[in-house]
Amino acid sequence: MVPSLAPIIISKKRRRIINAFRANGATSAESARSLGELGLSDSILLEIQKLRGILVEAEPNRFYLDELQERKAVRFRRILVVALIVLAVIIGLCLK
Repeated sequence: MVPSLAPIIISKKRRRIINAFRANGATSAESARSLGELGLSDSILLEIQKLRGILVEAEPNRFYLDELQERKAVRFRRILVVALIVLAVIIGLCLK
């Protein structure tokens, strides 16, 4: 069975978005930037980050990275991965 590459691709794209905000100092309402200034275009992944509160619209078409929300999202993803690994191990042990 070949694992899907989708999570890896999504993770790389998400990091690219987050890094663009950090590299341009767009981490507060005062330093908000437009997507064009960040070298980004609107995408589904960007919209998801907005819905999660990781990217915040400070004023029309100007966004910043909420570092606290980003840290919470990273922590949640790590917990989810560990839980899935534990679940897979338990299922594997039960099937023996």
